[in-house]
Parts: sequence; C-alpha cells; structure tokens
Amino acid sequence: MIKAVVFDLDGTLLDTIPDIAFALNRALDRCGLPTHPVEACKGFVGGGIREAVVRAAPPQSTPEVIEQVLELYRAYYPAHCTVHTAPYPGVAELLAGLAAAGVALGILSNKTQLPTQQIVRHFFPRVPFRFVLGRVDGCPLKPDPAAAGRILEALDLPPAEIAYVGDSGTDMAFARAAGMLPAAAPWGYRSREDLAENGAVLMPEDAGELLSLLLEAAGAAR
Repeated sequence: MIKAVVFDLDGTLLDTIPDIAFALNRALDRCGLPTHPVEACKGFVGGGIREAVVRAAPPQSTPEVIEQVLELYRAYYPAHCTVHTAPYPGVAELLAGLAAAGVALGILSNKTQLPTQQIVRHFFPRVPFRFVLGRVDGCPLKPDPAAAGRILEALDLPPAEIAYVGDSGTDMAFARAAGMLPAAAPWGYRSREDLAENGAVLMPEDAGELLSLLLEAAGAAR
C-alpha cells in the first residue's frame, strides 16, 4: 500500500519551460551562440541544468563555453523562475486530494535546489510537502537509484510504500530502480511511449485520473 507520493517538478507539477527557455536562450545569445525555439527546449531538460546547457550548446563546444553559459543562466534564472511558469491543469486538486487522504507528499527534482524551493513556495505555499529536494553538489541525480536515499531518509518508509510521479523515462527508470511505484505524468515534456518503455505502471490521461489511481494504490479510493 502506498503511503507517500513524491513528485518530479518540471513537466510534472509545473510547466516551467517558458522561463527555462528564456533564461537559457539569453545565456546562449550573450555568449554568441545560436538560440532555440521554446518547444525544442523541452528536449534539453530532465538531467539537470548542466546537461541542458550541453544539449543546447553547439556540438564540440569547449568546457569553458559551457561554464560561461551556465554562469549566465544561474545568475539570471533564480530571480525570474516564476514569470511565465504555471501549474498544469488539475495539479492543485491532485495535491489537495492526496493530502486530504493523509498521503505524505514530497518533491525530488534534478533542478537546482534554490529555484526548486523558490518555485514550490511561490505556487504551492499551502501544500504540506514533507520535503522539497533539488540538485545539490555531491548528491546523485536521477536516474541513479542512489538519489532515492534522501527520500527514504525523509519519509522513513520502504520504497515499496512510495510512488514516484514524473513526466520522463528518466523518472520512470529511477522509480523502478529504486523500488518505488512508477507513476507517469504524460502531460509533460516526454511522450507516453518514452514513459511506457521505461517502466511506467500508472499511466493516467490527466491529473484527475492520476489522483484516482494513487488513492486506489493508497487504499483510499474515491
């Protein structure tokens, strides 16, 4: 029986791409590099901002160029990370429904810790998250199952009693490797095929259906 649900952030709870794309393109432009359409930026995220910069920068970019783009991005994005970002439809009701059923909630993202916490405070100030965890130096990133260590420590639950919700194959592979229930958010930045191929067990049509599936897994079906 599921006692806790942990969420990815970008592409799962919130559409953050408009602000990420603007900050990334701004950094690329200031370094004299080509920029990208907002839609293309969806394919860059998921592995942390360094990986996103590597994907966005031209092939064969030097480490010095990557660091310069990263520095410009990090100097700008945290102060502008809630300008065009917005929750997906039904997410507020999803979180409220799980909290009302007594399910513990948390967030684990590959996004840098500071903007992760800023965004969650801005959009979900009343949601009783047990923890909000972003990328910090020295900690493993998804899909490494070792990234689950911080979750397990915070919840004091075995992995089998935790569902992990995400929008990418990386998230599903992580949940499966960590022994958690892989629950898909197919409204995000990756395809249903990517989610299914990487082990999604719950594959809802929308946030309302995901709430029903999670409550059923928690023994508290509506």
